[in-house]
Amino acid sequence: LGFDDRLTKICVGVYDKRKGTLTLHEGATRGTVFVMQQSVPTYLEQNNRLLQETNPGSNNRPNVFEDFGSSKKRKVLKSQAANRVEIDHVIGAGSGSAMVQHIMKGQQMSESNKKAIEESKQSDTDRKSAGQLALEAARRQLLPAYDEQAIEPQKVYDAKDIAGDKAWDRIYNKVHACLHQENPTFAVIESIFENDRNDFIVKMIEEVEPDSRNAAFRITCAILANWMIKFYKSNHFRKSIDGVNEIKASWFGIPSEIAYRCIQLFATPLPGGSKSEGTFVMSKQNKEKNIVHILLLCMIARGSSMSIPTINPIAECLQVPVKDCCQLLKYAGCTISKSGDVYAAKLKTPLEFPTMSRGPRIPRGR
Repeated sequence: LGFDDRLTKICVGVYDKRKGTLTLHEGATRGTVFVMQQSVPTYLEQNNRLLQETNPGSNNRPNVFEDFGSSKKRKVLKSQAANRVEIDHVIGAGSGSAMVQHIMKGQQMSESNKKAIEESKQSDTDRKSAGQLALEAARRQLLPAYDEQAIEPQKVYDAKDIAGDKAWDRIYNKVHACLHQENPTFAVIESIFENDRNDFIVKMIEEVEPDSRNAAFRITCAILANWMIKFYKSNHFRKSIDGVNEIKASWFGIPSEIAYRCIQLFATPLPGGSKSEGTFVMSKQNKEKNIVHILLLCMIARGSSMSIPTINPIAECLQVPVKDCCQLLKYAGCTISKSGDVYAAKLKTPLEFPTMSRGPRIPRGR
């Protein structure tokens, strides 16, 4: 072929099977490669990214070259015009494309891809880093479902969602019946066996006015926390936990609906098991999840104040260091205060979760 100062050529190779040789032949126009600047006008117009917007004078350039430009330049302009493609003529693209419609509607798309598309719409300042995304995923694994946009603190966490429909209905209906007794508070407390009651839960129930509008709701939260405490104390040290038989009324002294919900939330099935039958185990994360759910239910049971005046008795009951309980509440977006040896917690809005910590800075040479 020889060298003629052209760095790029299009060649066609012909292989001769008999002779075992490969011969190269130049393509059309002596193998010359022409650079084409293709554009998709409809797509640009729909997305408001026309070249004329960024450079107002560019719209008159073709007319100038038509009148005063060289024949070579006019040929290039005609070539560019011939290579303009309408987006609707591109297979799999355009406003009428089924593929595009599916993508825009998010049909048959994984949650991770949907989330990635939503994040791509955000500006660089609003976009979360990989570390922040990992922290958020870990938080959602530990905490109950929460509403970051909630205006009122009591709307952040949903007690009924924590309990599940069956467990909530069983406790709430019983509490509602007790509140119609002659001595409502006494009837509610007596509905729990004495050995199953926790003193701070009893005190919490006694603080609720039976005639108040949300009395049944608050007492239901307190009793639900009481049963979750029993589940934790009975199983956190076990190497394995048996599944719940829903036919029976109770499971190791815990109402079966509540025990089943606790198994769902705070236990992991061993290989070969399921969430209804088989054998389970409580991992360290499961135990922390159980504790933080108890603490949040105690907070919700306090009503609109969304506070725990003293965390100490809850920590003592669970046999967990009070500072560990405080750390879990901070992780849930609460603020912690201390007066002497007494720790208190309060949830405020807008909800703010702790950011990632890089740990203490270690000086060089140590």
